[in-house]
Amino acid sequence: MVTLPAHLVATPVLERLTPGPQEGVVLGAGTTAAWVDLDGFVIAITTREVPLLPNAIALSAGSGALVGADAGAGVAARLAPGRVGLGSVQVTWDPAAPPGWEPTVPVPSGATRQAVGARGAALLRALGAEGAVDNHQHTPSLVRELGRIGLATAADPEGAAGLAWLFRGIRERDPEPAAAGARELLGRGPGLTPEGDDLLAAVAGTVAVLGPATGMGRSFRRGVLAALVDPARARTTALSATLLELAAHGLLAEPAGRLLDLSPAGERAWPAALARLRRLGHGSGRAYATGIAAACLLGGAAGDRVVPDRG
Repeated sequence: MVTLPAHLVATPVLERLTPGPQEGVVLGAGTTAAWVDLDGFVIAITTREVPLLPNAIALSAGSGALVGADAGAGVAARLAPGRVGLGSVQVTWDPAAPPGWEPTVPVPSGATRQAVGARGAALLRALGAEGAVDNHQHTPSLVRELGRIGLATAADPEGAAGLAWLFRGIRERDPEPAAAGARELLGRGPGLTPEGDDLLAAVAGTVAVLGPATGMGRSFRRGVLAALVDPARARTTALSATLLELAAHGLLAEPAGRLLDLSPAGERAWPAALARLRRLGHGSGRAYATGIAAACLLGGAAGDRVVPDRG
């Protein structure tokens, strides 16, 4: 048995483990991460190469430390406050003084719609999608530009149609086209977190955190977030559904959250955060960055369609 100390544990994970000993199911393991399904909430155990995730137990150990956890999908994992056991690996921390990490991204005070739009434009330029900044009012042109920079979903006709609906919903403050986009994007792409899901989680997190700064009313935010999240459990993987639900409450991977920081410190820090985010997964980081950038640009540009915040 190999025992590994936890470096940081996201607060949603600590909350899930508070009741006492529980049994989960190992979904899989690789050189830098293992995944455990605990009654539909997926916990990620990650090595130091992986950016902090909102559902993670992060280790200070490096790549390869979780090799003994690869006992095969469907194997039982045993979890309790301060301890997770899977395969021949046990991860531990002090349950009385856990090394907690809070992934909730603060809603900025004093941020303006123009600042949100400017952050979106800067991100898109950094991603190589300069044309998207000029063509964002014409949604199909925006989607084509994202396909040009390598976003697989935007290059696929059905995925492009889903993105067009989603972006229209954000630009026009209308949950119905956003819901149509979600139906097309959920589960689109391979892997534990398909690219379509990553894009939806990025947009959901942006709406949750920066929506108030762009004039998105509570009723719209509730409606669009429900449209993106509610169908997820029936249409995609448990890991994607977990991350999407967390994003809708403003809980994001650490570098993704940094992209939404509009403070002077955030303005200095976002380029480094973007570089960290792009290292997340095989393409998840790029999808998150693209989704955040597009949602910021569209949300910040829709000044003539702002919906009053009436509760």
